[in-house]
Formats: sequence, C-alpha cells, structure tokens
Amino acid sequence: MIQKLPPRRFVIGDNAYVCSETLLTPFSGREKNDPSKDAFNFYLSQLRIRIEQTFGLMTGRWRILRQPLQMKLRNAAKVFMCITRLYNFCINEGNISMNNSEDSEREFMHSNVDESGIVQSFVLRNILMQELVNCRLERPALE
Repeated sequence: MIQKLPPRRFVIGDNAYVCSETLLTPFSGREKNDPSKDAFNFYLSQLRIRIEQTFGLMTGRWRILRQPLQMKLRNAAKVFMCITRLYNFCINEGNISMNNSEDSEREFMHSNVDESGIVQSFVLRNILMQELVNCRLERPALE
C-alpha cells in the first residue's frame, strides 16, 4: 500500500524499514556523523514525534481510537480522515488549542536494489537533506 502512494506523498519510518521513494527513513551507521545528514535525522525525528503527539491527542479525544478498529483497512483510512478533519475543525473553531508547525513535503523518484532485492530510494531523502543545508538548518546545539 505504501508503494502505491500518489506523487508528493510519503510515509516516515525508522531504521527498521528500507528507505524508498514513498518511505523516508533516517540515515544510519557512519552516514549519520555527517552534519547535514544528522540535521536531516533530527528534523525527521521531530516530525515523527509531532505525529505521535497528534495521535495521542486524538486518541484522548475520540475513544474509538483507544481500541483496535474492527473494520477493513480502506474503511479505517476513511474513519481516520474523518477524525482528523473533525479535529482540525475543532481547532479552527477554538474548541482545541494547538501549536502546529507546518512541514513541507516533496517527492522525487529514483531507486536502487540492495542485495536482498528490496528497492531502495535515497534521492528524496538526499534532496530533503540538501533543502535543510540550503536553509542553513542544523541540529540545535545542546544547552
């Protein structure tokens, strides 16, 4: 299903997954020592944290999300879209207070096949990393 995402859409995963044109993962190993790749990892992590917080807030507000959804996956996606739209409506109407930052998304396609035969794509990740460099965004210094 992830591989069939439309253009300019992608999923964010952790190092347990293989980076592809529709699944962004952090750099690992020696690669993450490069400052620009470290910055990419930091901002990707911040985005994942924000998504997890959003799920936590919505789960607290709508009890249907506190248990496994007993429905087909395509219907679960529709229910989730309704919940997110209702949640945004509540925010806009002042019923929920939120401080959200908007993150831009980009999609570029290029693939590689590793020794396991899994298709990998690093171009999107590299382009986003370069955007961070162009914007002079780095991992914030520890205080």
